[in-house]
Amino acid sequence: MMVHTVTKEEEGAGAKAEHLFRDYCDRAGITYLFIEQSSYSKSSKLVREQAGRPDFLVLEPYRMPFFLDVKARQFVRADGRPTFFLDNSNFEAARLNVARELLPLRRFQNFVGIPVWVAWFERVGSEVRPGRMHLVPINVLSNFRGPPTWEWLAIPLDCCTSIDLNSRQLLSYNIEEQQIQKFVELLRRYILRTRMERTDSFGLIRRLCSLENLIWTRHIEDIERKWITDVT
Repeated sequence: MMVHTVTKEEEGAGAKAEHLFRDYCDRAGITYLFIEQSSYSKSSKLVREQAGRPDFLVLEPYRMPFFLDVKARQFVRADGRPTFFLDNSNFEAARLNVARELLPLRRFQNFVGIPVWVAWFERVGSEVRPGRMHLVPINVLSNFRGPPTWEWLAIPLDCCTSIDLNSRQLLSYNIEEQQIQKFVELLRRYILRTRMERTDSFGLIRRLCSLENLIWTRHIEDIERKWITDVT
């Protein structure tokens, strides 16, 4: 796995996103703990198992606490086009790196037995749009993991709870299971179709190779028959 070097823009935007989240919780009366991110703030077991470390522990009355990891991400690609789910322009998406982010956070959740959520803020350079964040639990994100060769997963924003940062609503995930499964099924069909197309391509290549071998074999046979005729 290649090591990702965090740029100054990414680092600055990440700090601003965390600050926006703290401000929102303070205004909404949500209790939280900020988890310090130094190398000494997690156990050797978590280090050894390459488990992630979320940014916050959220504590709301009469609800199970959950950890939350804040992400400041661009919602556009390098060419300026929005990030779409399965390249479908009807569904904007947020992305998460599987090896660097999804799996470490899932390991952490498995170790501590407390749910982990992710919150996305939109990054523009080193700035962060202050109006909205998008929430989703890790357990939901795991449904959108593709084949092992896919470095990133994309989740439609339709499967995230969108929080207006100017409001004072409590943090909750209110997307219906039926809505999630609709997009998971789209992903399953997309993967299946891609595999079938690849299989068809390989089959065509094999058929072309077989045809070329047949033509070459017949060419050799023609040469041999001509040689035998000339000799006799």
